[in-house]
Amino acid sequence: FAALKDATTTCESSQRLSVTISVTDSATPTLVTAGTQNFCLVDAPTFGSVQFNEANIVWYTALTGGTSIPSTTALTSGTYFAAIKDATTT
Repeated sequence: FAALKDATTTCESSQRLSVTISVTDSATPTLVTAGTQNFCLVDAPTFGSVQFNEANIVWYTALTGGTSIPSTTALTSGTYFAAIKDATTT
């Protein structure tokens, strides 16, 4: 339950609002072709070129935290981290 506390008087509201919260963890993304996917530089591949079995893939520069990478960013050799963004939550 949540209540409103007045910053000046420090009084708390007598009515409380019921709040339901759901914290979920989406599954781990899986590649269409397990292992390594190879791309030709001449084809100008992007992060969106990597094929997954799932939709709504979000790329990051680190396993936790890090910077998100737009799917239109050109692929370069390296290690990156993919996650599934649950389209039903914000």
